[in-house]
Amino acid sequence: MAVFFTHDVSLERWEQRGMLSRELAFYQTLAQTGMDVCLYTYGKNDGRYRNRLGPNLTLAEKTCHCPASHYAFMLPFVYWKQLHKADLFRIHQVAGAIPALLAHWLWRKPLIVRAGFQWYRFAKKQGASRLKLWLISFIERLAYRSATSIIHTTQEDADFVAQRYHISKTKIHIIPNYVDTDLFKPLPIQKQPRSICHVGRLEKQKNLGMLIEALQGLDAPLTIYGEGSLQRTLEEQARSFDVVVEFRGRIANEKLPREFNACEIFILPSLYEGHPKVLLEAMACGLAVIGTRVEGIKDIIRDGENGVLCGTDVPSIHAALARLLEDSSTRLELGTAARETILQHASLLQAIRMEVGLLQHLVL
Repeated sequence: MAVFFTHDVSLERWEQRGMLSRELAFYQTLAQTGMDVCLYTYGKNDGRYRNRLGPNLTLAEKTCHCPASHYAFMLPFVYWKQLHKADLFRIHQVAGAIPALLAHWLWRKPLIVRAGFQWYRFAKKQGASRLKLWLISFIERLAYRSATSIIHTTQEDADFVAQRYHISKTKIHIIPNYVDTDLFKPLPIQKQPRSICHVGRLEKQKNLGMLIEALQGLDAPLTIYGEGSLQRTLEEQARSFDVVVEFRGRIANEKLPREFNACEIFILPSLYEGHPKVLLEAMACGLAVIGTRVEGIKDIIRDGENGVLCGTDVPSIHAALARLLEDSSTRLELGTAARETILQHASLLQAIRMEVGLLQHLVL
């Protein structure tokens, strides 16, 4: 199987973002089933990661210094002989569709289009220009209509794609994002009393300004992992509200389990999400989780059963935090149920089984 990376994304960039081990885990586990998997990336320096790939997982890194926009069209011809031998093509995200589509049209091999989130909807919510939205829609239309099979992580995204691009629902498969539950699990670590944590980009989507304001009067420290353009603004806001917020910057994914286990509550106060892996990982560690009642979160958290849902406004976030901070038994019950939810519906092995079933159907 040839896997085409998202446009201009490399293993090196995955490592810089702290997500290399998490993203590789899927393909490493898939390769352990006996399938030969080759990763086609945009990294000129990705060769140094070869010794971290494992059996049956190989790499085809960028071969020149040209812009990614040019290389996307060149890639199928650069690796002509290799791609000609592939049994099927897979897109890691729709934004990496161009070289995969070219390969599909050239060799007429089955094409799997995966979307970890719905690109057009995200871009629209982020205020993308009309031209960019048109381009995204054009690429998505080509990808979805050319695909042999489509993978989405949520039913909501699948329904949107089926309706907008007139795609048969029989072509679309729901495979949720996954968690390595052997890595993300409860650990015997002393929790910091009344501690709250968040992991994510420091951008408007994550609604962190409201979260920081909601901390007033709670006497609870917040630790934020991640980077973004709003960090200075958020730091100033924390000082003005006289609340304790520690900004720890980017963290490697494999280090998150210990940080989660040292905390009592995880919160994701976003304005919208796709199918957030960090929420699944926190739940897998047995944390009591709070999320806003928005797209991408409300389908994961069942309020009062495996977590707490709240609004995106300050009073609602404050009330949810206050409720869990004062009730240790509820935190324990919700955390236990959260872990069980992930084991039943979002484990790495379950995702692999679903994908292998799809792949076997396509190549037989």
